[in-house]
Amino acid sequence: MNEAMTSNMTVINSLNKVEGFEPAVFLRRLAGENGEEQFYLDVKYRKLWFRLLHPEGKITKRIIRLENDFAIIESKVYLHRNDPEDAYVSCAFAQRWRKDEDAYGLKYVETAETAAVGRALADAGFGIQFSEPGEERDASLVDAPVTIPEAASASIPDEADEELPEEKAIEKENTVQKATRAKGKEPDESMSVEELMRVMSLKEAKNYVIPIGAYKGKTLGELCVEKPGAINWYVDSYNGNKNMLRAAAKILLAAAQ
Repeated sequence: MNEAMTSNMTVINSLNKVEGFEPAVFLRRLAGENGEEQFYLDVKYRKLWFRLLHPEGKITKRIIRLENDFAIIESKVYLHRNDPEDAYVSCAFAQRWRKDEDAYGLKYVETAETAAVGRALADAGFGIQFSEPGEERDASLVDAPVTIPEAASASIPDEADEELPEEKAIEKENTVQKATRAKGKEPDESMSVEELMRVMSLKEAKNYVIPIGAYKGKTLGELCVEKPGAINWYVDSYNGNKNMLRAAAKILLAAAQ
């Protein structure tokens, strides 16, 4: 490795330094376009790094556009959860297209969210400036690939798929759901909206079939994709007696935000 690259890595590793936390340990190997070895820091480790340095910070996500075949997500990084809306330290966007032939393509909303968060964190200095998987052949690279010193690369794990946000959220919610239902509670129209939101999982909210109105017969998950703005109506304007409908809509809206 040349002297300039070694010097660059020293500077990069000192950026947003956290005592006892070494980002290079969590890097994984990627193959570049020409077969060269590159390295990437998963978004989950960028988030961990950020939380360690700024435990009171926050990362926001907003759907800019959601269509049947693509999604555009915006993410902003704040050093404190109470910072004004315009006091973010970085802002990034990501677009992903729906692809029916692979799991990531089917979860294009979640992968767009992950990419936007990863870019925003990298812009804030929480990334070792590596390209996103699958973007190293893209003309608009998120980060520039670099070579890692041999001492650090010895402990770098091989490439592995990063867990998607939706999978982690569903797993967490199912755990809470099972614990609650062990006490004998199942979603029921007789419950209040607040009670339903405590026992209904994100998956159940997505699969809830709308029983009334213009979208009768559609699931709320389908409506999120086809006409996401309609979800807001069920939260803000619907005043009927279908508490499960209102609760499911609130759960989906909260997940999107």
